[in-house]
Amino acid sequence: MSSFLDPTIWMGLFTLVFLEIILSIDNVIFIAILSKKLPKNQQNKARYTGLIFALFMRFGLLGITSKLISLTKPIIINKFFIFSGKEIILLIGGIFLFIKTIFELFNHIYIFDKKKKKKDLRSSFWYIVIQIVILDVIFSIDSIMTAIGTTHNLFIMIIAVTISTILMIFLSKLLIKFINSKKSIITLCLSLLLMISLNLIIESLGFYISKKYLYISVEFSLFIEIINQIRINKKKKKESKKLFKKKILSLISYIIKKYNKKHNFINQKFLFNKKKNIKYLNNDINDNNNIIKEIKIVNQIFHLNNYSIYKIMIPKEKIKWININDSYQNIKKKLLNIPYKIIILCNWKFNEVIGFIKKEKLINLINKNKNINNYIEYNSLIFVPDSLNIINIIKILRYSYNNIILINNRYGKVVGILTIKNLFQTVFGNFLDINNTPKIILNKKKWIMNGSIKLKNLEKILKINFKEVNYKCFSLADFLIYKYKKIPKTGKIIIYKNYYFKILKSNLYKIYLIQIKKNDINTKNKRNY
Repeated sequence: MSSFLDPTIWMGLFTLVFLEIILSIDNVIFIAILSKKLPKNQQNKARYTGLIFALFMRFGLLGITSKLISLTKPIIINKFFIFSGKEIILLIGGIFLFIKTIFELFNHIYIFDKKKKKKDLRSSFWYIVIQIVILDVIFSIDSIMTAIGTTHNLFIMIIAVTISTILMIFLSKLLIKFINSKKSIITLCLSLLLMISLNLIIESLGFYISKKYLYISVEFSLFIEIINQIRINKKKKKESKKLFKKKILSLISYIIKKYNKKHNFINQKFLFNKKKNIKYLNNDINDNNNIIKEIKIVNQIFHLNNYSIYKIMIPKEKIKWININDSYQNIKKKLLNIPYKIIILCNWKFNEVIGFIKKEKLINLINKNKNINNYIEYNSLIFVPDSLNIINIIKILRYSYNNIILINNRYGKVVGILTIKNLFQTVFGNFLDINNTPKIILNKKKWIMNGSIKLKNLEKILKINFKEVNYKCFSLADFLIYKYKKIPKTGKIIIYKNYYFKILKSNLYKIYLIQIKKNDINTKNKRNY
């Protein structure tokens, strides 16, 4: 007990504990790399098991300190080298550590296929534990020799090794967590272990290099890595301050550029197809084409604000409008050529827009000979300057009547109109309407056709004969009106020579779209002609 009152004993104990912790850092680094190979629920268990086994082995080694001291006596004498027991152990340990570190570096740099067969977790667990114990014994040689050189008190050495091992167990968790969170740290640690293994081999061959050079190189490497981590963290903080939209835009732009570079099959004709008419639509799915379309849509959305309003809007030259001062007979004739549901009403000229009205409502008013001025929706007009960007225009469109706004230039003249449909067409491409509907849409079991398709072309597709009405009818719509004696309403089904003719869209004046399906079974409750 009196020995514990001696201050030199305590100074030696603290010094030895400090040295043991410093000498154990390389051991902890390699334990972190080895235990990472196991599942997360087994990593701590393997680490603690290996360190506890190693602790008891250190006790055994400390118990035979006299034999460890005698390891310095030469065993193998050669012209070039003199090997003692200690040097042989250092050589074997250094070679083992060098090979193991090279293998781990190779594993870290080149990622192996994940589809390899999984090994038995139990055998893998003990395989890692055995490696931890062996490496700890190798690394313990320096620490034990340090302990022997520091004090000759076996009890103090055991206490110091025990304290350092317990501290290493607790500190290893934090150190391993830090190492695993930074991939660059793993590479640095493996490089340091490679340097330590080479130092062990050189030392065993009799070439003694001062430890301070090793520690300086380690400290310098850690200093460089700390600076690098500070730079990375500052960059992350700077990026986190960016707007969420900008971060998403930059990320998607990077993905699109990377995808275009990797897959050179993307053709410009697919990305920028300006054809108004679509020849055929089918149900076949092509993954490559779908990916191309998705890339185009995402690209168009994020660059929507860069578009000029003149490229999106309908210019006044293409707008069909009604002069409120015209006779009802002339208005009726003009309405036949206007396919839109909402009609723009003007006072003599287009620049003097007075309001909107629904087409159906306007026809009813004309038929009943009522005054149109009493039913015009004057408050629905929204005028927007052409200098406004697209994003702000979208916000205004939300509150406009039927999502229609009028565009003014700097002189106050109306230069066009903009609808929500125009914006969607900019992103997704043209929608089918009276102007760009394909004559025929082909599917496997049915066809969708425009009413204006010629009967001669329809005969070739359906392989049926329309000769009995060829001299009276020119188009499919003419044929259906002739058979039904009037314009059939939307949803009406007419059967002719084992084919269904279903009216998909029609009005009081015209048949727009018809669905044709082959009649394979006998149908009832249908009017057959």
